[in-house]
Amino acid sequence: MRFFALTAVLLLSSVVFAGDENPFKAPQKDDYAAAMKSVAAKFKGTPGVYIHIGDSITYANQNTAWARGGQGQSPAVQAFLKWSHNGDRNPTDGWWLASNDQPNNRSHTAASGMRANECLAGGKGGLPALSEIIKKFNPQMALYMLGTNDINGGRKVGEYIADVEKAIDMLLENGTIPILSTLPPMKGKAAQVDEYCTALRSLAAKKKIPLLDLNAEMKARAGDQMETAFLGPDGVHLSFPNAGGPATDDNLKQSGYLLRCYMAVHKGMEVKAKVLDAK
Repeated sequence: MRFFALTAVLLLSSVVFAGDENPFKAPQKDDYAAAMKSVAAKFKGTPGVYIHIGDSITYANQNTAWARGGQGQSPAVQAFLKWSHNGDRNPTDGWWLASNDQPNNRSHTAASGMRANECLAGGKGGLPALSEIIKKFNPQMALYMLGTNDINGGRKVGEYIADVEKAIDMLLENGTIPILSTLPPMKGKAAQVDEYCTALRSLAAKKKIPLLDLNAEMKARAGDQMETAFLGPDGVHLSFPNAGGPATDDNLKQSGYLLRCYMAVHKGMEVKAKVLDAK
């Protein structure tokens, strides 16, 4: 079942907020630029295709709402979103691909309830295997966030991270720059989430790939109140007041979906600047 539906009409604004200048409270420390320039050199496809691979948190309409038409986008954000085909609503538009409804509780790149091994194998809600998704959409960048359902399924962290590494290797082989995301909190499962996030950080360092440390970002913004601030009533999916923005500091402290989308946009901008546009 799709978790949320967007009910507000989102207005576009050119207001620039201070957070645009320093968007990350928990920036990535490891350098990935040189390694990813080698990967980018192999890419043969349409520039700007930026897909989002995940489960119901990725599929939820609010997850990409700010990107697809939210308030408070700076000119730099608008330029990046145009470059990444936002609004084209076709196979080049990863923001649309993540949220566009398909049968059986999924979109084109995300499926409700999906685990990391199911992403590799395909079939969850009829979603194709990851290899087929990569071949079909040939992304220049791909944001990967799976693990919530692996935790709920009791999967051991070693088994889980091996599947994540296989996915990362597929993307790298294609010339796609993977952006690996840590997981948001889950009510009552802080120890398991921390264990998974530690493994994800280690994998990103090992592979020298971009890391969107969502968990650390939420902790930096809300401290020990991160579950209250960023989780919805079920304790798994994200909170969504003002999911369409504006991306003020106050809104980013109370809307898990706004924060995640805001960080996905800005991490994409960072990768573009450090890797694709750098001489």
